[in-house]
Amino acid sequence: MKAIKLALSAAAISTLLASAPVLAGDPVVGKQKATACIACHGSDVYPGIFYTLQLGGRNADKLAVKTMKYKTGKILHPMMNMAVAFFDEKEIEDITAYYQSLGKPSFTSPLIKIKGDDDDKAQAAAPAPYVYPGFPVAK
Repeated sequence: MKAIKLALSAAAISTLLASAPVLAGDPVVGKQKATACIACHGSDVYPGIFYTLQLGGRNADKLAVKTMKYKTGKILHPMMNMAVAFFDEKEIEDITAYYQSLGKPSFTSPLIKIKGDDDDKAQAAAPAPYVYPGFPVAK
């Protein structure tokens, strides 16, 4: 009877471990690796140069995909292409996990939406911002 309880307990624990979500990156390591990113994108104590570039609280998986596009040249941006050129995929996952762990910044622009980061239902309910004629809306 005791052996059966032990076997059932082991099966239950292994089922729980197998169903637990696997974190892609390590935020602690990511904080150490993000020194090149902090100037523009901020950190836990520094907001970054431009509030529109803050990455805090953004989805780590989406950030990793977009960062890999910069690394491979699918998105061309001289500063970002150069900044991520020497990171490997694991380092990018760690850095994006760090930025996700920060939580949303205290101030973000109501006029700038980064595609895919926010809930589509909340965006649909929000009124459209006023656009000055002749100026494109940032997407």
